[in-house]
Amino acid sequence: MSASTSSGSSASQSARRQAILPLVGLLCNLGVIALALGTQASLVWTLILLLWLNALLFGVARLSERAIFVAFLVAFFFLLLGREITVDFFHYEVIQAPPAQTRHLQLCLTLSLLGLLAGALVASSWRARRRLLAEPTEARLSPRLFADPSIVRCIYWVVLVLSLISVALRARYVLANGYLSYYTEFSDLEDSSGSMYGLRRIEIMLPMVLAIYLGVFPPRRQVTAASAGWAVYLVLSLLTGQRSTFVGGAVMLLAYWIVRRHQDPPGTWRMRRGGKLVAAIAVPVVAIALAAVESARGIGAVAADTANRNPILQMLYGQGVSSSVVRNAYTYADFIPRDWYTGEFLHSGVLARLLGYPVYHGNTLEHALHGGSFTHAYGYTLLGPQYFSGRGSGSSFIAELFYDYGYAGVFLGGMIYGAICIWGCALKPGQPLRNGLRLVIVTTLLWAPRGSATGFLTTWLSPSVLVALVGVAGLSLAAALLRERGILDPPAASVRGTHRARRTPPASLPMHARGTNAQ
Repeated sequence: MSASTSSGSSASQSARRQAILPLVGLLCNLGVIALALGTQASLVWTLILLLWLNALLFGVARLSERAIFVAFLVAFFFLLLGREITVDFFHYEVIQAPPAQTRHLQLCLTLSLLGLLAGALVASSWRARRRLLAEPTEARLSPRLFADPSIVRCIYWVVLVLSLISVALRARYVLANGYLSYYTEFSDLEDSSGSMYGLRRIEIMLPMVLAIYLGVFPPRRQVTAASAGWAVYLVLSLLTGQRSTFVGGAVMLLAYWIVRRHQDPPGTWRMRRGGKLVAAIAVPVVAIALAAVESARGIGAVAADTANRNPILQMLYGQGVSSSVVRNAYTYADFIPRDWYTGEFLHSGVLARLLGYPVYHGNTLEHALHGGSFTHAYGYTLLGPQYFSGRGSGSSFIAELFYDYGYAGVFLGGMIYGAICIWGCALKPGQPLRNGLRLVIVTTLLWAPRGSATGFLTTWLSPSVLVALVGVAGLSLAAALLRERGILDPPAASVRGTHRARRTPPASLPMHARGTNAQ
């Protein structure tokens, strides 16, 4: 099949999907309304669910440009909406929260979803306008100069091997001593051991190095190999109880696959039958594994009477605990230590060292009172002495935005997140370092419904990320200089994408020996 035929087929398939989407959207909206009428759900929660659904449909309409936005909305549903939907639609729990808390939560969720949708709309329109106005220009400096593919590939595999050793040691300790030990005894053990501390610093660099490697747009075969190594790392991290690392890392690969599938030649990233079978099996297995980790940690939140409950509703109820954070942060606002919690990024990484702020770790009184972390301040306020045993209550970007800026901050913060999710999908060939900075924050973005509002800034400003950037750029520049002086051999010519160059048979070969294409 010729390239023009493949392109035409892809365009026709896209046109058919665009034509079907309004009908699918209408059926989904009618399905939610029918469910609400059948379960006698309240009008407010029905409208919030419809708002979330239509924001999701907006993202799915152009999935290649909004994959991270769609993933964020899915995380939003599981972490913030799931519990409320199971209670209101399916009457999972009869105990009702105070009406003032519920009204506050409903308003916050509505403003946040409206902000997310508005930010995504603005960012999408801006990207479309830039595409129309942009003129093709040649880059003054080759991207290979700052991110040589062969150098980046070598760095990734070295960092991956060392990171696997680090996470394996941590997993062994957590499995032997319990999940909470990760936040108490293990941190002291790690700090006292020079080798473990060094391995941990290298491990923190791994997501950035992987993101840069993916950002050079390597062939699919290399992406598959790198993804397999990354998957092993994610599984080991899950054994330490860190579900956010696992889920965020998996979604980062999925978003990247979707973007490359639409940018590379048609069929390059097509999933074969075996891959589809593996994916179909992996979804329920991962869901069971995440539930098992939640149970093993011993700190999950489920209804009091869980006997004979629907397992899907159990999962939605347990994972939606972040809605309780938004509720309780509103109730206990006067008791939480006063601070600027959206400025948490100032208390870690490079800025903390430049500003002279002390950097706190673990569940300590100093971290709760002076660390600028809403997670620790809220956890200490809610749990009291139990906080020092390693327990926590999590956080939510909505709770932090409301605490610092009120309802207007919830809406504006949602706009920023919606725009960043669209920006994160703008991966372009020839911009490996920029692509890496976009991909590396996917995990913290997706965990924002249960985490820090400015966690992505903390990621960017961490010393390990900056070291990874400088290391890749420095080694790539050094390799370029050595090649220029003839000390190193020039890199083999590579073609973007995964299609191998088709070899043309020599003219001297007989016609029957050239293959069927020559006939």
